Amino acid sequence: MTNDCPSAVARAIIGRPIWDFVTGLDTRSYMNALLFAARSAGQSVSVRYRCDSIEEWRLYELLIEPLAENGLRLSHRPLELIRRRTPPIAPQGEPLRCCSQCLRSRHGDRWEDSDIHPALEPHKVDFVVCPLCKAEAQKAIRTAFSARAYS
Repeated sequence: MTNDCPSAVARAIIGRPIWDFVTGLDTRSYMNALLFAARSAGQSVSVRYRCDSIEEWRLYELLIEPLAENGLRLSHRPLELIRRRTPPIAPQGEPLRCCSQCLRSRHGDRWEDSDIHPALEPHKVDFVVCPLCKAEAQKAIRTAFSARAYS
């Protein structure tokens, strides 16, 4: 299985709390805001994120749909899969600030794509949510509440 993750199969995931799979205060806060918006607005919320493997860059869409009795369905749809031309490299030196959603890394005051793969040295990565991904989430949340106002 891609990413050496044999437990990532439907029966091991469906029905478990999302918090079993989300780490870091910034990422948990980001996800909590999206889940809260879908429940409160009673509307679907979607955002894009990356979940790269060693062999591919992978862009997905996360769709959060409200269900009866305050439930939520989270589904993930691949949008783009691109085979890497060169193998990724491990983070070096100081801990790297990396966006948990788009996987861009912070260099000074810029967020840039790189060939660094956080899973190669996870203890050298500080996952946060970058300003662009926060803005995308805020837009998705506003859209959900606007749709609620018109329904």
